[in-house]
Amino acid sequence: MAQTGAGRRRLGSKKTNSLPVYHQLYVVLRQQIVDGAHAATAPLPTEMSLAETFNVSRVTVRRALDMLERESLVVRRQGVGTFPATQAAAAEAPARISGLVENLITIGLETTAKLLVYDARASMPAFVAVALRLPPDQRCLRLERLRRHKKKPVSLTTVYVPPTFAKHVDRKSLDDRPVVQILEQAGIRAVSAEQSLGAIAADDHAAAALGVAIGSPLIRLRRVVFAKDGTPLLFQQSLYNPDRYEYYMRLSRDNSTARPQWRHLG
Repeated sequence: MAQTGAGRRRLGSKKTNSLPVYHQLYVVLRQQIVDGAHAATAPLPTEMSLAETFNVSRVTVRRALDMLERESLVVRRQGVGTFPATQAAAAEAPARISGLVENLITIGLETTAKLLVYDARASMPAFVAVALRLPPDQRCLRLERLRRHKKKPVSLTTVYVPPTFAKHVDRKSLDDRPVVQILEQAGIRAVSAEQSLGAIAADDHAAAALGVAIGSPLIRLRRVVFAKDGTPLLFQQSLYNPDRYEYYMRLSRDNSTARPQWRHLG
């Protein structure tokens, strides 16, 4: 199928899209299978049904199913149908990590951290300087580390440490521990943090490190860690591949006010 004109339209729309339609359909079906939207004991909708549902040709459907079959995510049974390969997919899919990586490390999650950058006099982006309450031209320690679990990349983390505390994080002290634990070993205790979660598209550097395509969606966590007196100890940005990581929180309903809210329990 030539990937011009309709081949570049957005799935289910007349608008254009940079991805071929068969790849868009593959992405949709893959996510449905991974999320368990289709029972393992029942076949997927037929090629004709999928073609009608998504307003595409059967050739497009076959190409999408071919990609899923190459990933061992579906099994085709002649004369019966195409089934989600639940067990095969589970065996092939990388283990997912749920919760804060730092917390999991402290209870025994076996990860390794590869040091990619150690710059003792790095300049800071403006938003980092604001977060750390430092002058915009202040130099600080910048670390970049790639963390792996079972030999698969989990996160790409950049940490900025102000000069006051950077002296406690030299190359020799760096191992697989989070930087906060290294500071605490030096007697500098973190007691609180502010953080935000969002999503960004992978640039060339993050894509290469995490083993994803450029432009793939990544989870971005940004965190500022504080000492007891409110002094910022470090700024951290971590990028996660959603296929390898999910963020889990337990919430409690707080009915103590006129407008009940959900509270994070951990």
